[in-house]
Order: sequence, then C-alpha cells, then structure tokens
Amino acid sequence: MRWLPTMLFFAAVVGPSTVYAESDTTVYATACRVAIGKIPAFSCADGMPVPITADGAPVNAKPGLECDRPALLDNGPGSDGQCVPNSRILSLSTPSAQITVMCRQKHIRSSSSLLFDEIDVIAHNPATGATCWFQALGDKDAPVEGRAPSPTQSADNRYWRAPRDVAATGCGLCHDAGPFVFSPFVGQVWDQMPVDPFGPYFHVDPRTFGFSAWPTSMIAPRDNACLGCHRIGVGASCGSLTLSMTGRATPVGADTWAKSFLGSHAMPPGFTESPAAWEGIYAASVDQIHSCCENPDQAFCSKSLLPRN
Repeated sequence: MRWLPTMLFFAAVVGPSTVYAESDTTVYATACRVAIGKIPAFSCADGMPVPITADGAPVNAKPGLECDRPALLDNGPGSDGQCVPNSRILSLSTPSAQITVMCRQKHIRSSSSLLFDEIDVIAHNPATGATCWFQALGDKDAPVEGRAPSPTQSADNRYWRAPRDVAATGCGLCHDAGPFVFSPFVGQVWDQMPVDPFGPYFHVDPRTFGFSAWPTSMIAPRDNACLGCHRIGVGASCGSLTLSMTGRATPVGADTWAKSFLGSHAMPPGFTESPAAWEGIYAASVDQIHSCCENPDQAFCSKSLLPRN
C-alpha cells in the first residue's frame, strides 16, 4: 500500500485543477483581503433604509409607484418598479478601507423583512485605489438572506456570486469615475456612504475575471464647473447619469416633483437658486461633457486614464 501517497501527489500535480487548485471565488476573496482588508460578516438589518417619498411625503408601497427620487439603476422587468421601499445602505468602513453595502429591494416586502433581491458590496482602499466588488443575487421567489457571510473569508461559500459573473454585470459602467456614485436615491442617506471623488482607482482582478475590461478613462475639459466636485468617466457617468441628473432626461419612476426644477436637477446637491442661475452656471459645462461623451477623443476633452497608485 506504499504506492498511495505517490499516486495522490501525482494527481495533485497533473490532475484536474478544479479538484486541487483554489477556486476563482477563493482567489478573488484572498486578493481583495490583501489589497483592501477583511470585510466582516454583516446584517442588512443594521443598514439605513432609503426613504421613498412622493411630493415630499412618505407613501404606501405599490407596484409601479412614482416617487421623488427613484432608483436610477434599473430594477429590471418583473420588478415592482423604481420606487420600492426598504432598500438599505450600510457602511462597514474602517480607518484604512472604505466599504459600503447596498441591500436592494426590487419587490415590495415588509419593512421588517430580511429578504432582499440583491446585495452589493463595494470595498475600496483610498490609499492605493484598489477596489473589489461582491454581489449576492436573488429574485422574488428566491430572495437573498440579509445576514451575509464575509465576502473575503478564505473558505468558499455559495452566498456570493463568482467574480466572473459579477464582472459580467458591468457595474463599472456607472462606477466609471470612482467607486461611489451619487444619485438622488442614495443621496438621501449619503452620510452612510464613503466618498473618494479624486483618489486613485482600479479594480483588483487577479485572474482577469473581467473587471479590468470596465472603463478606465476619464475626460477633463478645462474650466468645467462639474469637475470641481468629481471626475467624469467615459461610461455612464458622462452619458445617461449626466443627463438624468441635470434635467435633460427623466428617470423612470419620476413623479411630478422629480420632473420639475429642483427635483429634476440633482447636481450639484443642495443647489437652491433659480433655474436661470443654474443654467448660467452649469449649462455650458453639461454641454461640454455631453459633447465629450459623444466623442471623448476630441482634443479639448483631455481624455486620460484614471489615476492609480
């Protein structure tokens, strides 16, 4: 029986990698833990609910509801619309890492429910720019349990999606200028969100899972009023997001307030002056950004790669 250890050693060297090699999930979790730090297990119950209001007042949930600040991320066909209550934002940030969790409701459930349709984690190291993405995905009939295991634990688990599947969702199209994106929806609980609008930014991608294919360029036209607060990437932040947050496109689910000034103009946050004042300060800058989105290779757009350390 002395041949057994030899045979096992041989299998470990030349046998199927799926048996002995670390899985993609483990490799990604390990790389993210090294680059950013450990993400603890958490409960969505500890998150801050994102309010849903219509004309400034809380409303009873119903499918297809219109509201003041609908979610800009499409909840998809079969959902109860863009104004579903009881989504939650949770900060897990530490002195050295910025970590935020979105527990998303796409179907109407009670406020006490710990079942969600999607749970997303963004983990970012502001010193280096390293950023990781984790997602648990369910649906109406098979939702996700809101008590989540650590996404950076070394042991494999089936709670979090495989990194290739997460990369394929294309989150980086909207998160093209930085890890955290302001919208009227999440802006209601913005104090729960970390911010790093000008810091280094890149995606941890140890086995080329697809994160490195996300947009990595930005535009920087000179004397643009919008760029004083944040960068503009060449993905959705310079296209659909710019239009929907400057009154040039109406988000799905918008009520009367959201379609009119100031509700239609989420940028810049906290602006309280007249429509004429807004146009005088920002309209030309939005025109410039829109032109660069159409053709970012124009010389005045100053297209360049996002900074990284």
